[in-house]
Amino acid sequence: MKATPDEMRAIGEDGKPKWPKRPPLTAEDRAAIAVLDELRAGAGEKPPANLPLACIVKVTEYVEIHKANEAYAMVRVTGPQNATWRMCVYRGTVKVGRNMLFVSGQAALPIDDRYRDPTVCTVKEKTYKYGFGIKARRLLPHVKRHIYCHNSGVLYPLAAFPELKGKRAGMVVAALLKIDNAEEMKIRQNLPHSQMRLPQSAAMAQAQEMLRRIRALAGQ
Repeated sequence: MKATPDEMRAIGEDGKPKWPKRPPLTAEDRAAIAVLDELRAGAGEKPPANLPLACIVKVTEYVEIHKANEAYAMVRVTGPQNATWRMCVYRGTVKVGRNMLFVSGQAALPIDDRYRDPTVCTVKEKTYKYGFGIKARRLLPHVKRHIYCHNSGVLYPLAAFPELKGKRAGMVVAALLKIDNAEEMKIRQNLPHSQMRLPQSAAMAQAQEMLRRIRALAGQ
């Protein structure tokens, strides 16, 4: 079969496809690329510290990111004790002035379909084993950091959580939503069996103490 005139124009003299030249970058293009490079490097910023596993936050800023497949935006939220931090989200999923549910990247979520929202994030199911016949299944949120390296979590619409109706921005709600700490669950999974048989609160307290020691050794 002979190539069409358009196909012939797309093939170079060496027989390989000849791609059309990209238009030269404009000043706006270079500025957008510079902003994206800064976000990826986290220039002049530190990861937000001491964030809860889950809390209600208020969105105070929304800026779309260019040169990132035109799919992402940076937002600023205000949470407990008026602390503020920035996050990267999918475009069009949040609005300034609206309250939302913040879920940390360290969270281990209950097996609940409302957390499987593709407009928020993807989740991975994890099973923790605490001895013979004792298992706990959780959903772990995937927090994307390829656009903003300090991304700390994800934002869910409050409409999916009727038990949070009337709650104000800044309220910590991990216990109310039965959200656990994934690191603590992993550590508890590796505790001696004698300690696994402790009441849940005591076992988790030991897991938290072990996690504190690990962080202290790591200089966190």
